[in-house]
Amino acid sequence: MRAALICRKTSAYLLLVALQLLIAGCARTPPEQAILNALDNLEAAIEAGDTGTVMEALTDPAEIQRGGHSLQRTEVRRLLMGTFLRYPKRQLAITQVNIELDPVTQRHARVTFTAFAWGGQSAMPDNADSYRVVSDWREDGEWKIEGLTANGLRE
Repeated sequence: MRAALICRKTSAYLLLVALQLLIAGCARTPPEQAILNALDNLEAAIEAGDTGTVMEALTDPAEIQRGGHSLQRTEVRRLLMGTFLRYPKRQLAITQVNIELDPVTQRHARVTFTAFAWGGQSAMPDNADSYRVVSDWREDGEWKIEGLTANGLRE
């Protein structure tokens, strides 16, 4: 009798552990939300002047187009560092985000958004601009940008 009770308790505990593992496996962040989280991290890194975090958000190699010019990773890093030095007080607002997820693989996405950027030496901005951004993302453990084209809305 006692052995049957111990066997039932053990079975119940094993079932409980198996259910917890299954539930934990289902807790994966949906791709769209993971991309939005990555965009939020990117926005925070740009506002903080964190070049390293911004560069980590890019795949290697990444195809970056700005104003009709193709930029390599070293050029992107220099552009970021120069911008961060020129505008120590900077802000970025990302709006109108549209995510088109590859329905087959769920590991590639095209993300389009509008980015408003402004900054200066003090609290009052010296310069402001807005960009329409089309970016291609790839999930390989985490979502990263593999291609990006930014065109100023005034262009």
